[in-house]
Amino acid sequence: MLRYIVERVSDGEFLELELPVTVSGSGEKLCGPGSFSGSLAPVVDALRQGAGLLIDQYATWVHEETDGIIRGTWLATRSALDGFEWAVEAAGFSTFLQGRPYEGEYRGVRVDPVAVARHVWAHAQAPAGAGLGVTVVGSSSVRVGTDSDEKLAAAQAVVATRKKGKAAATASKQAKATQIQSVTKQHDAIIKARQATVKAAQGVVKTRQATAKTRLDELQVLQKQKPPASAAAITSAKNRRAAAVQAVADAQVPVKNAQASVKAAQTAKTNALAPLKGQLVSLQAAEKAAGDAQKKAEDVARAAQDKARDDGGAWKLLWWDTPDCFTAFEEAVEAAGMEWQEWSGWNADRTKILKQVRVVPRVGRKQDGLRFIEGDNVIDKVVVEDDSSDYANTVVGIGAGEGRAALRVTLSVPDGRRRKVHVLDAKQVTKKPVLEKLVRDELARRSRKLVVDAIRVDTDHPNAGRGTFGIGDTVLVESEVGWLGRQRLWHRIVEIEWVGLNVADLVLEAA
Repeated sequence: MLRYIVERVSDGEFLELELPVTVSGSGEKLCGPGSFSGSLAPVVDALRQGAGLLIDQYATWVHEETDGIIRGTWLATRSALDGFEWAVEAAGFSTFLQGRPYEGEYRGVRVDPVAVARHVWAHAQAPAGAGLGVTVVGSSSVRVGTDSDEKLAAAQAVVATRKKGKAAATASKQAKATQIQSVTKQHDAIIKARQATVKAAQGVVKTRQATAKTRLDELQVLQKQKPPASAAAITSAKNRRAAAVQAVADAQVPVKNAQASVKAAQTAKTNALAPLKGQLVSLQAAEKAAGDAQKKAEDVARAAQDKARDDGGAWKLLWWDTPDCFTAFEEAVEAAGMEWQEWSGWNADRTKILKQVRVVPRVGRKQDGLRFIEGDNVIDKVVVEDDSSDYANTVVGIGAGEGRAALRVTLSVPDGRRRKVHVLDAKQVTKKPVLEKLVRDELARRSRKLVVDAIRVDTDHPNAGRGTFGIGDTVLVESEVGWLGRQRLWHRIVEIEWVGLNVADLVLEAA
């Protein structure tokens, strides 16, 4: 028995247990939100809730139940009356994250990416009026995020401190050098003044020495005079010379005193500068030590920066980077190397329908007992493609960053064909594990050969009845492929869209 149940999101009250809806499409998707669309019978009055409609967008759930089992849950996204037709559209509850900004700050070190995914969901549902009751189930052994950016920040703080220390040491050295220059100038001025006194005194000595020489010359002339000069004249000349010699001797005393004063001033200068120069030597040594410490800190910071750039540091979600919650959730699951699907089902006493995002290593299983055979349970003709224009056996992914610092991942698959490269531009990706997953998926898509993208299946056929397969399952598709003859190709179901009670369109990818 198939029925559709309407539940109010805010309080979980069931508003309608058998909704009279004509379903035009309902489905689920691997690692994505499913979809639902339909129209209600024109009994509008019976389906009103007070002043509003029974199904209100972003306020009600639509559940599909088959034989007591919840097969699908969708959040109403559109509910509109067009004449007598009431059109309803809904989407899987993970669509709630799409376009929703992350508004917090999160840094994870050695954290399980699934725990990050769980955090994103909890964050999105935390504000008033945002709760859906969705929980994330699962865990992984993977750990992401390092403390390298914290170490980088600490190293940069040390560099800043060392720079301040170096600047202070340089300033102290320069201040001491300035002081030495000032003291030197003061003493040099005193010495220069005293040297001027010496020079002036020496000038007096020279003048008096010249006078003494003149007096000697005068005496000698008198002594050699013919006829000889009188004794009185000679005695007078001798007295004048003696007085001149004494004047020279008297003038030499100030010279000696001035020279002693110069030496005293020079000694005072030496004594004044000696401790200052000793202090300058110490300050120069301190400046060099501070410079060496700064260089060492800069080397450590440079290495820390390289490490942080290489591993990305902590797993960060920061509101100023305007991350999208859905993208943040997907990146976390991809970093764990896992997949996810929406799941809903009754609780034990069937009073509540649980909504879960289940994160698992792989959704679905290999269905060895099912067959999807063209002409039997596969209704339409199967299109098998081998698109050489899209083919590549090597994918180079380029992530965030500039130049050599950009994230880069290269993966190849040996398949006997010559190397053909595809470059994946993913500049928005800042985390290496996420880039690796994108490159791996792109390589898997581009390196496949014979591919079936979609089939339409009649589930009334015993080969694969409704409920025997689901998203993530790997199934065998058999088809006639021109001159290649009958091919049996294993493919994975990534999306199921029911277009009738027993007709389903399956979107596939090569397994």
